[in-house]
Amino acid sequence: MRNLWRDPTTLAITCGKGIVPYLKQELTELGYEILGNNETMVGIRAKNACRDILRLNLSLRTAQRVLWPFVQEVRCRTLDDLYRLAYYAPWEQVLSVDESFFVNNATHDVATVNDTRMTTLKVKDAIVDRLREKCGRRPNVGDSVPVRVVAEGETLFEKKTPLRSAMRVVRAALEDWLNTLSEEQERAELLIEIDGYDLMSGSFYLPKLDLMVLKRRFERTFGARLTGGTPGAAVFVYWEGTHAKIYIDTTGNSLSRRGYRKEGWVAPMQEALAAACVMATGWDKREPFVVPFSGSGTPAIEAAMMARNILPGTLRADFAFMHLLGWTHIIPGEKAGESVRKRFGATPQAIWREMVAQARAAEVPATDPNLPTIVGVDWEEKAVEIAEANAEAAGVGSNIKFFVDDFTDTSLPKGPGVVFMNPPYGERLEDEESLVPLYEGIGQWLRTQVPAGWRAWVITSSKPLSLKIGLKTSTILPFKNGALDCRLLGYEVFEPAAEAEEAEASEA
Repeated sequence: MRNLWRDPTTLAITCGKGIVPYLKQELTELGYEILGNNETMVGIRAKNACRDILRLNLSLRTAQRVLWPFVQEVRCRTLDDLYRLAYYAPWEQVLSVDESFFVNNATHDVATVNDTRMTTLKVKDAIVDRLREKCGRRPNVGDSVPVRVVAEGETLFEKKTPLRSAMRVVRAALEDWLNTLSEEQERAELLIEIDGYDLMSGSFYLPKLDLMVLKRRFERTFGARLTGGTPGAAVFVYWEGTHAKIYIDTTGNSLSRRGYRKEGWVAPMQEALAAACVMATGWDKREPFVVPFSGSGTPAIEAAMMARNILPGTLRADFAFMHLLGWTHIIPGEKAGESVRKRFGATPQAIWREMVAQARAAEVPATDPNLPTIVGVDWEEKAVEIAEANAEAAGVGSNIKFFVDDFTDTSLPKGPGVVFMNPPYGERLEDEESLVPLYEGIGQWLRTQVPAGWRAWVITSSKPLSLKIGLKTSTILPFKNGALDCRLLGYEVFEPAAEAEEAEASEA
């Protein structure tokens, strides 16, 4: 019988592209043996499955998920193969029919699959069928909500759909309908309801129908449910080419979603990426850390959490491991709490509570005089308001100074220190040509306003724009920011005269 909490095992830790070196650094510092890695996953040996699963979910800053191998890798060519692979796994030993579960997947280069959602659907069906057979009833699957799309009195879509897929379903229904219309039709009556909320209704001018407005309404309405994730157990399917492997996802909602970012700004940086970038700069958690273009504050907040030794898992109330069988069952030989004798054992739930309490006790007080100066600057007042609210939610509001200002007017504290910039890239905000003066201004500011000895870092997806900075890079590190291939560019700031001699060599 499989026992997640007690069986010796290996674990797979996933992350974004470019982040593996920093995830490996974290794992090594935590004392784990690295068994291998690819570009988005690191394998480790778990000496104590229960404590290692809990500790990793509590501590890791750059990871996305902590996965426990459940179905070993086998040949799998079709969706029917995948169904059989999932159906014959002993899900009744790890999943409860009294808890909901959801499935995520990474499907790559599978010739028989055109829509990766089918991977999720097949595995869900297999698990439900297995549990119905073994336990006599059907479990819940994810956070499903009723969705209704009506156009000109015709119902385009009406059924329950996982909340996180609702906007994709709505968009697909509308786009299919729009493709059937004649070019002469300019207006239409539309109604879109999700979980009883009227997100769009009335007569709309079709040439200017903006689905991004609908998406923003959807995110405002269901923000807490989307960012907080769906409570329940989680399964992760990795299917590449002709081989598939199925994991128990002990994390659920990505570790990158700490829970403090109540509201984002334009093109917000993911928390795990921000943490990896802070680590990549070589910042020592004592020197100043300054973030022009701070947006919703994520890099500054991640830096402050590091300086305060705030473990990201302490900010979350729910993980998928809390919904697995055995969460409240005693493990003989374990101990949690000073007054409990080890021979009586302890539950994973009690061990988790003790870990969280110990982590919070080890945090550096917010009033510690040795904490570094961390500064965030943005020219948009609304962005600064959002950043301040997010910092408060993360518990570091008093440790970051946010200012409304142009980056060229950023007042640097006594250094040397680190400047980290995440300026607009061009793909999402403006075209590259309009951003040329901004990047030239970044170079001018670094040359003339940043004192010698400081280290500057700029992340961007545009090489042509990065060349406009006009400084010689000391380091170039690849990262993936969402769908964008980015580079984190490092610059050593010298005296103006010395820099002028090197400007010609910038990133040739």
